[in-house]
This record gives sequence, C-alpha cells and structure tokens, in this order.
Amino acid sequence: MKHHKQKGMTVLGMLVTLAIVGFFITAGLKVGPLYLDNSFVKAAMDSLAEENIHTMTDKDVRKKLAAFFDINNVRDIDMKDIKIEREKTRTLVTLNYEKRVNFMANVDVVVRFNNSYDSSK
Repeated sequence: MKHHKQKGMTVLGMLVTLAIVGFFITAGLKVGPLYLDNSFVKAAMDSLAEENIHTMTDKDVRKKLAAFFDINNVRDIDMKDIKIEREKTRTLVTLNYEKRVNFMANVDVVVRFNNSYDSSK
C-alpha cells in the first residue's frame, strides 16, 4: 500500500491566514480614506500654481482651498491650520495636520501629513 502525503492547509493554518488577511483589510479600510483625503489636499495645494497668489489676500487663498475641499468632499480640515508666509519673491502655503482613527478597541492609529506649496518653484 502506498501512503500519499496530504497537501494543503490545516484548519489552524487557514484561521491564522484569515486573521492576518482580516487585519490588513481592516487597516486599509480605516487608514485608506485618510490618505485619499490627503491626496485631495495635495491636489488643492498644487492648484494654487494656477493662481497668482502674490496678489491674493490670505483670506482669498483660504477661500480657494476651502472651495476645493468642499467640491472634493475633504472632511475634517481646519482652515486655521493653513499657514501662509509671504516674502518678496515667494509665498509659502503650508497645511500640516494629523488625524486619529480608532483601529480596534482601545488602539488608535495616528497619521501625520505635511503639505506645502512654494510659489517660487
């Protein structure tokens, strides 16, 4: 009689694999929207290149960014976090913020984003 070796995963192996896959899917679903929102923040900053921000007031720059955020449904960005520094040859607009999202039970994920637009580039 020939003995054939069994091939495949055990039930325990399958459960461990499912737990690991579930962990990464949960992480992606929780943290992914934060990165999606930040991609729109970067696009908003890049859209400032189409404007002459040297002639715009700080309020107008914030209004332009706020309109972009509204159109693209960017949530939870405080317009007070936008810093505008003006020099003779350039204007620097920065938006640095962090977001905290509950991951599981009492474990939170904190993500920090740094965005800027330099008109001299």
